[in-house]
Amino acid sequence: MEKPQSVTNAALLWTTAVVAGVIEAVFVVSQTAQDTGLDSGVWTAVAVRGLIYLAVMALIVVFATGRRWARWALAGLLSVIGLASLVVEPAQQLMDGAPFLEAFGGDGRLMMGIFVARMLHVAAVLTATIVMFSPSANAYFKKPAEPAAAVAA
Repeated sequence: MEKPQSVTNAALLWTTAVVAGVIEAVFVVSQTAQDTGLDSGVWTAVAVRGLIYLAVMALIVVFATGRRWARWALAGLLSVIGLASLVVEPAQQLMDGAPFLEAFGGDGRLMMGIFVARMLHVAAVLTATIVMFSPSANAYFKKPAEPAAAVAA
């Protein structure tokens, strides 16, 4: 079966999510540098995040080639764990009375950049997940039926 447009679109949306995450990280590191300076902990966090983004990009490429396991890995790692890392803490801040913009963007001078990048990141993850499990993508990732001769043997 030829790869449907939905799989290509999902891969592009996953890539958009990664780019938004990188942009968000640049804003956060810039804000940290302005506020307190950059220590070894910040650089370690940047290195870990960079490795994660590289691994995710490799996973997106594998997904785009039609590997079912990569689709489920993206769903579990990014649609569940990654999305939770983006929204749980801000949701807790909202419950504590923080304004929406502050909860999702922080309270520094780069708040709006962080907010926009995070909202794009969340929207790309949610949309990629939906598109990745659309009917045409589901049909593409279905295990092909075994020939009758192989079943009889």
